[in-house]
Amino acid sequence: MPDETIQSAHVDDASIVIYKGRFRSNSLSLYGLFLIVFNPYREVETHNAVVSTFSSLYDYEPHTGWERYEEMILDMKWKGTYNNSMTTSLMDQLGKIATDDHLRKQFADYLSDYRYDAIDSSVFDMVNRVVHDKNLVVESGIQELGLAEYQETKDKRYKSSGSATKSGPALEDGAVILSVEPILAPVKGKPIFELKVGDRIMTKITPNSDRANYFIDLLNLRIENHVKPVPAEVIDIKAESRNDPIEILTKIGPGIYGKCVEDEKQVKLRLYDPAIDGPLAKQGTAGKAAAKKSAPEKKDAGGISTTTYVIIGLFVLILVIFIMLIMISF
Repeated sequence: MPDETIQSAHVDDASIVIYKGRFRSNSLSLYGLFLIVFNPYREVETHNAVVSTFSSLYDYEPHTGWERYEEMILDMKWKGTYNNSMTTSLMDQLGKIATDDHLRKQFADYLSDYRYDAIDSSVFDMVNRVVHDKNLVVESGIQELGLAEYQETKDKRYKSSGSATKSGPALEDGAVILSVEPILAPVKGKPIFELKVGDRIMTKITPNSDRANYFIDLLNLRIENHVKPVPAEVIDIKAESRNDPIEILTKIGPGIYGKCVEDEKQVKLRLYDPAIDGPLAKQGTAGKAAAKKSAPEKKDAGGISTTTYVIIGLFVLILVIFIMLIMISF
């Protein structure tokens, strides 16, 4: 039974109501946490859950504050120490509360009256559809707090996590930073939370501006209406906190950089593979291509171009043929 200090007789219109809990399946050695937040309008603000074989999850009792629950769920997902398929399935089950009006109203009523037996029974069925254990144990708690307090707690946590981010590297004068999208590889890719400076990942320049399109064409990355991926070296990773989006700065070539921001912490990025993607472009490719367009016609040491020699040669040949014809006619 949850701590009485976080309960009140009824839920009023200015309250955030949070249903949180834990479960365990001894036969399958599975443990989980879940969290559902209802806003003052009795709508689902957010929901989250995680399923893992780590028994430490079950150390979080139902009366633990909601922020600790959310931090633990995010931390497990950030580190990748969870069962991906079961977590996704459980998230889908809990998501039905937000999309089904009847179910959402029913849950809101149960929470309003603190009817643990009814709401725990419903959640038990949802979890059991994923875990499939008749001996499943589900424990829950209801926490009510003011909207201002809820928002203040979230703001403090985001500010705290933001202070841990590091400043970016200094770039050379005239450097261009383009918006890029990382190429994902759900099976064989590298988890984004394991990404390190120096890794080479495959990215695609986003053609969202004239400047971006200029460099796409300059690097010969456009095939009809399709933009080819380009390998890029990771030179900076910000927001290593588990709460903030991850900002990745990459180097595509000399003076050309790409930046992407990824909210999802569980994605896997495709690394550059020479066997599949071919050899890396030589340093200075873009600069050479630009210089080639404006380079003057090649001349020899005497200042006379090759074309001039060709014209003179043709003139001499025609003159010789003309003289030979005159001599034959006599």
